[in-house]
Amino acid sequence: MSVNELFVHAVSDFRKARQKAAMQGILARITGRSIKLLSYEDVRQKLRAIEGSKTVLRDIPLDAIVGSVGRNKDFSRNFLPLTDSDQDRWAGVMAATGSLSGLPPIDVYQIGEVFFVFDGNHRVSVARELG
Repeated sequence: MSVNELFVHAVSDFRKARQKAAMQGILARITGRSIKLLSYEDVRQKLRAIEGSKTVLRDIPLDAIVGSVGRNKDFSRNFLPLTDSDQDRWAGVMAATGSLSGLPPIDVYQIGEVFFVFDGNHRVSVARELG
Protein backbone atom coordinates (compact mmCIF):
# COMPACT_ATOMS: atom_id res chain seq x y z
CA MET A 1 0.00 0.00 0.00
CA SER A 2 1.36 3.43 -0.88
CA VAL A 3 2.01 6.16 1.67
CA ASN A 4 -0.89 8.14 0.24
CA GLU A 5 -3.26 5.18 0.55
CA LEU A 6 -2.12 4.59 4.14
CA PHE A 7 -2.87 8.24 4.94
CA VAL A 8 -6.34 8.10 3.33
CA HIS A 9 -7.18 5.01 5.41
CA ALA A 10 -5.77 6.72 8.50
CA VAL A 11 -8.01 9.77 7.96
CA SER A 12 -10.98 7.41 7.82
CA ASP A 13 -9.81 5.80 11.07
CA PHE A 14 -9.52 9.27 12.64
CA ARG A 15 -13.10 10.10 11.69
CA LYS A 16 -14.30 6.84 13.24
CA ALA A 17 -12.38 7.65 16.42
CA ARG A 18 -13.94 11.15 16.51
CA GLN A 19 -17.40 9.59 16.11
CA LYS A 20 -16.69 7.25 19.03
CA ALA A 21 -15.58 10.23 21.11
CA ALA A 22 -18.78 12.09 20.24
CA MET A 23 -20.91 9.08 21.20
CA GLN A 24 -19.01 8.68 24.47
CA GLY A 25 -19.62 12.37 25.15
CA ILE A 26 -23.35 11.95 24.65
CA LEU A 27 -23.44 8.87 26.89
CA ALA A 28 -21.38 10.71 29.51
CA ARG A 29 -23.93 13.54 29.64
CA ILE A 30 -26.76 11.02 30.02
CA THR A 31 -25.03 8.94 32.69
CA GLY A 32 -23.23 11.78 34.45
CA ARG A 33 -19.86 10.04 34.00
CA SER A 34 -16.89 12.09 32.87
CA ILE A 35 -14.85 11.30 29.77
CA LYS A 36 -12.25 13.94 30.63
CA LEU A 37 -8.64 12.87 30.46
CA LEU A 38 -6.84 13.49 33.73
CA SER A 39 -4.47 16.44 33.94
CA TYR A 40 -1.03 15.57 35.28
CA GLU A 41 -0.66 18.92 37.00
CA ASP A 42 -4.05 18.67 38.74
CA VAL A 43 -3.30 15.17 40.02
CA ARG A 44 0.25 16.09 41.01
CA GLN A 45 -0.98 19.07 43.05
CA LYS A 46 -3.78 17.11 44.73
CA LEU A 47 -1.42 14.30 45.72
CA ARG A 48 1.44 16.70 46.45
CA ALA A 49 3.65 14.54 44.26
CA ILE A 50 7.20 15.64 43.65
CA GLU A 51 8.55 15.58 40.10
CA GLY A 52 11.52 13.31 39.49
CA SER A 53 13.90 13.20 36.58
CA LYS A 54 14.76 9.51 36.23
CA THR A 55 14.64 8.26 32.64
CA VAL A 56 13.95 4.58 32.04
CA LEU A 57 13.00 2.83 28.81
CA ARG A 58 10.40 0.13 29.44
CA ASP A 59 7.08 -1.23 28.31
CA ILE A 60 4.00 0.07 30.08
CA PRO A 61 0.41 -1.16 29.68
CA LEU A 62 -1.87 1.18 27.73
CA ASP A 63 -4.50 0.87 30.47
CA ALA A 64 -2.03 2.38 32.96
CA ILE A 65 -1.91 5.62 30.92
CA VAL A 66 -4.64 7.75 32.47
CA GLY A 67 -3.75 11.33 31.68
CA SER A 68 -1.69 13.90 29.89
CA VAL A 69 0.74 16.70 30.60
CA GLY A 70 -0.82 19.66 28.81
CA ARG A 71 -2.98 17.87 26.22
CA ASN A 72 -5.80 16.65 28.48
CA LYS A 73 -8.39 18.77 26.66
CA ASP A 74 -7.47 17.31 23.26
CA PHE A 75 -8.28 13.68 24.08
CA SER A 76 -10.97 11.80 25.99
CA ARG A 77 -10.25 9.52 28.93
CA ASN A 78 -9.90 6.70 26.37
CA PHE A 79 -7.50 8.87 24.35
CA LEU A 80 -10.01 9.42 21.57
CA PRO A 81 -9.38 12.70 19.71
CA LEU A 82 -11.79 15.46 20.70
CA THR A 83 -11.01 18.03 17.99
CA ASP A 84 -10.92 17.87 14.22
CA SER A 85 -7.77 20.00 14.22
CA ASP A 86 -5.78 16.91 15.25
CA GLN A 87 -6.78 14.99 12.10
CA ASP A 88 -3.57 15.38 10.07
CA ARG A 89 -1.23 14.70 12.99
CA TRP A 90 -3.29 11.69 14.17
CA ALA A 91 -3.59 10.28 10.63
CA GLY A 92 0.14 10.76 10.10
CA VAL A 93 0.88 8.72 13.21
CA MET A 94 -1.62 6.04 12.16
CA ALA A 95 -0.11 5.86 8.67
CA ALA A 96 3.38 5.55 10.20
CA THR A 97 2.29 2.41 12.04
CA GLY A 98 1.94 0.73 8.66
CA SER A 99 5.43 1.70 7.52
CA LEU A 100 8.76 0.06 8.25
CA SER A 101 10.06 3.11 10.13
CA GLY A 102 7.83 2.54 13.16
CA LEU A 103 7.25 5.07 15.91
CA PRO A 104 9.52 6.39 18.65
CA PRO A 105 8.75 5.64 22.31
CA ILE A 106 6.49 7.99 24.23
CA ASP A 107 7.61 10.06 27.22
CA VAL A 108 5.54 9.78 30.38
CA TYR A 109 5.50 10.88 34.00
CA GLN A 110 4.54 8.30 36.59
CA ILE A 111 2.55 8.88 39.76
CA GLY A 112 2.10 5.70 41.73
CA GLU A 113 1.05 2.98 39.29
CA VAL A 114 -0.35 5.29 36.60
CA PHE A 115 1.22 7.31 33.80
CA PHE A 116 0.68 10.72 32.21
CA VAL A 117 1.81 11.36 28.64
CA PHE A 118 4.35 14.15 28.27
CA ASP A 119 5.16 13.45 24.62
CA GLY A 120 3.25 10.97 22.50
CA ASN A 121 -0.46 11.63 23.04
CA HIS A 122 -1.27 10.90 19.38
CA ARG A 123 0.80 7.70 19.51
CA VAL A 124 -1.15 6.56 22.58
CA SER A 125 -4.44 7.44 20.88
CA VAL A 126 -3.52 5.47 17.77
CA ALA A 127 -2.21 2.53 19.82
CA ARG A 128 -5.51 2.35 21.71
CA GLU A 129 -7.45 2.41 18.45
CA LEU A 130 -5.31 -0.41 17.11
CA GLY A 131 -5.90 -2.39 20.29
